Amino acid sequence: MSRVHIEFQRVQTWLFAVPHLRAMVGANALLGETLRVELPKLARETGCWTLAPSSQTYPGANPNDPLRAYDDPAADAKDGILARDGGHFEARFASGAQPFADAAEQLLRTRLPGLRFRISIDGAETQRSQVHLPTELPVLAPCEWTGRGLVSAIVEQGGERPAVSLDVERRHEAAKRTEDGTAADLASLLSATTKLKTLKRAQELKDLVGSGYLALIHADGNGVGSGAGKSDGERARFFHHNRVLLRRAVQKAIDAACTNEMRQAPLIPLMLGGDDLLLVCRAEIALPFVVTLCEALAEFQREDDGGFELTLGVGVVFAKHTIPMHRLHEVAEQLVSSAKRRFRGLKDAGEKGRSVVDWAVYSTAWVDDPEDVRRRDWVHGTEQDLRVLSQRPVDVLGEGLGTLQGLVESAKKLEKAPRSQLRYLVDQLPRGRVLSELAFAELPREARAALDAAGVKAPWRRAANNGPWLTELLDLVEISEIPRLGRSAEDSRPAREVAHG
Repeated sequence: MSRVHIEFQRVQTWLFAVPHLRAMVGANALLGETLRVELPKLARETGCWTLAPSSQTYPGANPNDPLRAYDDPAADAKDGILARDGGHFEARFASGAQPFADAAEQLLRTRLPGLRFRISIDGAETQRSQVHLPTELPVLAPCEWTGRGLVSAIVEQGGERPAVSLDVERRHEAAKRTEDGTAADLASLLSATTKLKTLKRAQELKDLVGSGYLALIHADGNGVGSGAGKSDGERARFFHHNRVLLRRAVQKAIDAACTNEMRQAPLIPLMLGGDDLLLVCRAEIALPFVVTLCEALAEFQREDDGGFELTLGVGVVFAKHTIPMHRLHEVAEQLVSSAKRRFRGLKDAGEKGRSVVDWAVYSTAWVDDPEDVRRRDWVHGTEQDLRVLSQRPVDVLGEGLGTLQGLVESAKKLEKAPRSQLRYLVDQLPRGRVLSELAFAELPREARAALDAAGVKAPWRRAANNGPWLTELLDLVEISEIPRLGRSAEDSRPAREVAHG
């Protein structure tokens, strides 16, 4: 008996290789169809190889799973297919493992050109994708969308007909399948169970956000590897349980974000894996979406305790739609890492694990490294009078201004407050406690009343054990400004240009 394991690598880099929304959606569809349909179909072919059924107990389809018709690990294991989700494919062979590995390599090179992957048999690596240098003649026309590859097809994109390479054409055709409901990737299948099914989908990012800003949300499970178990059956049960939970939570969060008066989808899932999610949306729905997602995840686990509690580390980056998506994703990954560091700190301190979020807002033409920006803009004063202007990363759920849920709710209380006065107040925070306290004291009655209703009684509070001075004002005012970003010249500047991050 031999096992063939295929692992996809640097998937997000490959996903954003073609900087157009439909191409990104199509790339994920191609990836999901190859992983979940084409590779299992290839493995089930008889002739040069033979699958060997697993003798261990695998979980059956979960009746609460929105995609229960597409995810039945027990049925797959009876055929010898042990995994086909989360960027991994694994199958057990009675014979012919090497011929199958060779055939799988050829399939991946054909269907997913440029994607890095690794194939191993019984733990020993046999194939790895290689980077090929182009040998195309420079006199031939390059792809109009990427500048790489030769023009081989014409695609319809709105009112345009760009000449593109074969790789781009495949992505474009796969995007059409996501729109007509025939794609087989998890993101498309789940979208078809939500209100997105009846809404028009944007063709480009500018169509999605209009004059507003774009948000890229990246969520990833916290500490998932630590609870997976040792046997194949235990691991399969663990990962299946988690991905069902996430799918249920994503389904609920999507439906909550799609209000009845909408005609166009406000968000587009780019990737849905075992315990991770990547999607783009309008800026104003991003943080409420994260709250609903984590609320649903917690709610479903209270109903069905599986032992391990799945929580998320979430990164959200807000920017103009003209910023390259690959750069936004790099920042989102940094924010996820920041959230996960806080999660590990909670666990190390003996506290219960919970979902954590970090976010950054940019109004500039480029997005700088968030850590550099924060060290420069958010930390002021001396050691004896140190002032920290933001609380991020913060817990997602909970009451009060120390959580995203509390901040989102409190930001609603500022909707009718004089925005120029609040922005001026935030401008004073880095200039010292005296000036900012004076600005707070001189606020007009309407602004003070709004802040009081939002839970802000003073601009600063001292951290425990005579620690640094902290404030909720920057985070609170920034969240209240997000829906107005880019809407007009007057509204385009968030508080103190905190949009730098």
